[in-house]
Amino acid sequence: MSLFVVLDGVDGSGKSTQAARLHAAFGAEAVRDGRPAPVLLREPGTTPVGERIRALLLDPALAIGAHAEALLFAAARREALERVVAPALAAGRDVVCDRFHPSTFAYQGVAGEVGEDRVLALLHVWAGAPAPDLELVLDVDPRAAAGRRGRAVDRIELKGLGFQEAVARGYRRYVERTPRAVLIDGAQSIEGVGAAVLRHIAAARARASEVKLGH
Repeated sequence: MSLFVVLDGVDGSGKSTQAARLHAAFGAEAVRDGRPAPVLLREPGTTPVGERIRALLLDPALAIGAHAEALLFAAARREALERVVAPALAAGRDVVCDRFHPSTFAYQGVAGEVGEDRVLALLHVWAGAPAPDLELVLDVDPRAAAGRRGRAVDRIELKGLGFQEAVARGYRRYVERTPRAVLIDGAQSIEGVGAAVLRHIAAARARASEVKLGH
């Protein structure tokens, strides 16, 4: 009963920290239960193709429109799903992904004005399977997140506070539209956010067990 879990949120929300913590927790469970080790991905990235796409998307010297961004993210995600996620789940390994569909919806669909439905349709067709069991979105005020993050360095971070505020609204909208997505208060301590993450993981494990048992 492996799980595919996404951690997402605005830049500086703490999602990467929580993804690493969850990966470690899954690793401890795997050792205890004699299961294969979990996998941690970053999006875009992880695969050779994904890492090259990531370099393009974050390069501050390039001007890339939101529509092209959405297509590039979908391409990187398709590669990661085929090359890494699907084989890992088939082998019984838990998968933790740092960013996924919520980011594309929020950054390109809402803040980039590509459109909610257009982005969701793109992701459904080109990066719809395997689908995450759970998408955890850390909700943090963009001003506070910017303070945590420090100086903006990549092309998307450099779009400024107004853009990040639109992104935050996009994340909340994604959760409203997506049953498997959950909003977590990211203003808590690292330990508090981590505890909330683990509570949702336990609930997801229970649901998976019920499905497997046919309940």
